[in-house]
Amino acid sequence: MLRAILKAAIGRFEKRYDYDVSYMRQLIDADPAAFQAFSAVQKLSSYRKGAPPAAIAAAGLIGTMAEDCGPCTQIGVKIAEEAGLPSRILKGILTGDEAAMGPDASLARRFALASLARDLEAADPLRDEVVRRWGEKGLAALALSMAAARVYPTVKYALGHGKACSKVRVADEDLVVTGGQLAA
Repeated sequence: MLRAILKAAIGRFEKRYDYDVSYMRQLIDADPAAFQAFSAVQKLSSYRKGAPPAAIAAAGLIGTMAEDCGPCTQIGVKIAEEAGLPSRILKGILTGDEAAMGPDASLARRFALASLARDLEAADPLRDEVVRRWGEKGLAALALSMAAARVYPTVKYALGHGKACSKVRVADEDLVVTGGQLAA
C-alpha cells in the first residue's frame, strides 16, 4: 500500500516536470523507507531564507551541474522558472554570462564554483562577500542549496539511471550541457 502511494506521488512529479523518476521507483521497490529517507532532501533543498532567489538558484544549479549534465539540471531550471526567475538570469547562470545573470547570481555562482572545486584561495573572499551582503543566514542558504542539488544526480547515477549529456531548455533556447559545463 505504501509503495503504491509513494509511486503515485512521484508519478505526479514526473508528469509535472517531464522528468524520468525511474531511479525513485527503484528506491521504493528496494525499500519504501529508503525512498522516504531520500525524500528528506526535499526539506534541505527548500531552505531559501536569507539570500536572493537568483543567488540561491545559481548555487543550486552549479551544485547540480557538478554532478549532472542534463535532466537534473533541467529540473532545476524548471523549478527556478516556476519561482519566477527571469530566463535572462537563468541563461546567464548556465552560460557564465555575468552581465546577464546580475550581481547576486554572479557572486553565488563564483562562490559555488570555487567552493565545489575546493579552491579556498578563491572561495574565502567570496564567502566573506556573501556574508557581508546576506549574512550567515544567506551563506547557509547557498551552502544547503549546493549540497542538496548534488544529492539527486548522485543517487540517480549510483542506481544506474544516469543519462547522457543533453540539452537544457531555458524559455525559448536550448543550451548544450557537457561535462557539468554549459555552452550556448
